[in-house]
Amino acid sequence: MNKPQSPPRTLSDFLAYKAISMRVPLSGTFELSPVCNFACRMCYVRKTQAEVDASPRRPMTLDDWLSLAEQARDAGTLYLLLTGGEPLLWPQFFTLYDTLIDMGFLISVNTNGSLIDETAAARFLAKPPQKINITLYGANDATYRRLCGADGVFSRVDRAIRMLTEAGIRVKINCSLTPENASDLDFIVEYAKARGAQLSVAAYMFPPIRRDPTMTGQNERFTPEESAHYTARFWEKNHGRDAYLKHMQAIRDGYAEPRGLDESCIDPVDGKIHCRAGKASYWITWDGYMTPCGMMPEPKVDLRKLSFADSWHALTETAAKLTLSGVCDSCPNLNVCHPCAAIAYAETGSCAGIPTYMCRMTQALHRIACTLPPPENRTPSPHGEEI
Repeated sequence: MNKPQSPPRTLSDFLAYKAISMRVPLSGTFELSPVCNFACRMCYVRKTQAEVDASPRRPMTLDDWLSLAEQARDAGTLYLLLTGGEPLLWPQFFTLYDTLIDMGFLISVNTNGSLIDETAAARFLAKPPQKINITLYGANDATYRRLCGADGVFSRVDRAIRMLTEAGIRVKINCSLTPENASDLDFIVEYAKARGAQLSVAAYMFPPIRRDPTMTGQNERFTPEESAHYTARFWEKNHGRDAYLKHMQAIRDGYAEPRGLDESCIDPVDGKIHCRAGKASYWITWDGYMTPCGMMPEPKVDLRKLSFADSWHALTETAAKLTLSGVCDSCPNLNVCHPCAAIAYAETGSCAGIPTYMCRMTQALHRIACTLPPPENRTPSPHGEEI
């Protein structure tokens, strides 16, 4: 469902390249629970504890996760992302975390940061993760209340980021940008710079079809044109005018790096965005299904019926048959839009559907790019073309 990877140029590239060519599950995500202390309006997975209790599928236990971890390690998994919901709400989080570290996994954690106090920071410092990804939803309590339905948490998130960065733990700040927090974008960019933290801002919100199957093509989000505007604005604010102009020139030229989506889209080897879902990475849901990607309810394999190795084999076989729309594959904007099976499924209900939201967003980005001057360091070639 994606074009072939380029040959490796670095050791990290080699790991990923070999994993894809040999169908080794190099990286995985353990979704510990869908329960969260926030109620973000655009969340793709959140459930209440009552909804979990009423589910016909029981949640995965500590023993379940540890058994899967042993099988995953034997199959070649090196990188694990622990996520939720809010993973620190899961009662046995640090027992699992410590054990996974001791098993040799390189661990990343997705969290909203509000539950990281001195005790939690000390636990992370004792056995440092590869990184902690904290979602910063806004500049103050009012934004958190409006977007996340949570009171008095901005100061707790700010304190967590400060504690972790000052302790030398690598923190990456993520931001899901929506109409409810768009006015805080400039603050978030400057905040990340002041903390010395990498920042990823996503102005595209996946339709939350895992939470509600009726939400295909819908979410609490910008129009495609607004999404393009804020994507461009983030690039300029975060990377500077020169880098912004180069990026927009790449859009005019028909190729640009993908926009940040979910953290699971970012490869743990090189930090870049590559879709290796179902080829070198997997996602395990809180109720025991293996899927290629956390944004997709299908395809999935029941880990309570098959071993990890058999589930991975079945998943790779199914994922290899997924195809995008022929319209997408032949579109001149393909290498700017970077459509994926998860986006197509969430927007249309089919991996082969045409995600028109992304078409409009990409077209709007191209229009913005065409209003800008070329980068100053682009000089005329002998043939009169810019290089």
